[in-house]
Amino acid sequence: MDNIVLENISPKYFTPKDLEQSQIWKKNITFQKGKKFLIVAPSGSGKSTLATAILGTHFQYEGNIKYDQQIVKNLHLEKIVENRKEGVSLLFQDVRLIKDLTISENILLRVFNQDRKKFIPLMEEYASRLGVESLLNKKAENCSYGERQRSAIVRSLVNPTDFLIYDECFSHLDMENKKIAFSLINEVSQKNGSSVLFFELNEFPFEHDYQILHL
Repeated sequence: MDNIVLENISPKYFTPKDLEQSQIWKKNITFQKGKKFLIVAPSGSGKSTLATAILGTHFQYEGNIKYDQQIVKNLHLEKIVENRKEGVSLLFQDVRLIKDLTISENILLRVFNQDRKKFIPLMEEYASRLGVESLLNKKAENCSYGERQRSAIVRSLVNPTDFLIYDECFSHLDMENKKIAFSLINEVSQKNGSSVLFFELNEFPFEHDYQILHL
């Protein structure tokens, strides 16, 4: 997937307060593969609604979202799910690790039917960078929210898609861990040629070269 295109979209069941001032709602936006974006908006303005719409989990919006030239609303569910393997992924705000599985089992779900053994060194490296290597054999339900958040970031990077979307993925991390996680996401995405779309409440309080859009 080379582009995700938003064509004049707006939420179907609520009107954002700053619809007219928005740089995304009711506009035509193209997210090109390899480019980096920071989408900033206050709570309740539709960040998660937009992030999940781009993933194709609902169609509660006016306008169109396209994967390259394909209108997502017109795609068969199987095709949308297929796109999540290599095209577009989302780290949800509530993380969504399976509580009864270990952290490593959760991370390796991201490799689908590929040989899991070849991803283990990468998983261990990323987990070490984010300080969760010692948790790999621990069940997710026994980890803190911050630990699960860092583990979910590892999961998103072990087999990265063309477009990596993160919905407030640093909300339970302190500044030091936030910087480390951002650096790792940036490094892996550049290596893979992926786009990154961060949805955040505020701009990052550290230097970066992401294009900022206000929702």
